[in-house]
Amino acid sequence: MNPLSLLETLQPTNWPTFVLVSTRVVGLMVVAPLWSMTSIPAKLRGAMAIVVTLTLLPMSQRTGVAADTAGMVVPMVTEFVLGIAIGLSAAMFLHGVAVAAEVVSLQMGLSLGVALGGMADVGSPGIGQLEGQFTLAVYVAVGGHLSLLHALANSLQAIPPGAPINLAEGGRALVAMAGSIFTIAIQVAAPMMVALLVTNLALAVLNRAVPQLNTMMVAVPVTVAVGFIALGATLPYATSLLGGWASSVGRNADHLVQAFTPVLARP
Repeated sequence: MNPLSLLETLQPTNWPTFVLVSTRVVGLMVVAPLWSMTSIPAKLRGAMAIVVTLTLLPMSQRTGVAADTAGMVVPMVTEFVLGIAIGLSAAMFLHGVAVAAEVVSLQMGLSLGVALGGMADVGSPGIGQLEGQFTLAVYVAVGGHLSLLHALANSLQAIPPGAPINLAEGGRALVAMAGSIFTIAIQVAAPMMVALLVTNLALAVLNRAVPQLNTMMVAVPVTVAVGFIALGATLPYATSLLGGWASSVGRNADHLVQAFTPVLARP
């Protein structure tokens, strides 16, 4: 099977290749950071998916999948799963940092209303959104979104459109990557968590030493102040850690694709 030229994809016999490649692209854009932002209109995201598909088509191989509807169902599901897996290699870290930051926000007392009130439909007032946007800014600044597209292009060479994938090995690799990603996310929030823990312990000791002092009245402003000071002090450390992760997004996605590659198809 030879790579397709862009003009050849306009022929009806090559439409299955276009459909399968676009399905993989859509799977990535459903979950990948930046590409999956709901603030981007759906029509614009659809147009970006078509442009990316047309860009990747010349480097993809012609699929041997039949053009009938029944024969396209399983390959399309496979392509969609593979695209989602590549996108999750970056999205899990972004959400991991946001969750770790929400734990810090809860320690500071900023998220107590939402946590205790059960208002699931209310946006979080904590610093999770701030950390999430900060992580996204670092991710875009070092070109993580472009590295992810490069990994998607490499996946078309490793696993041609419509080819079977190794779901068992790929799933294990995805779970292992999730564990390491949440470990790094905890490292980002750990300094703030430790600072707030020491502050709460100090307030508890103060309450035991001076029972007349209403510690509950001063606990919230003190923890909020310490939390914001710790947040500002740890930003350089977090930037270095997040930049190192974002720079390795492409390599992590390539390793994940290798796990999904069937054993017989590996070099």
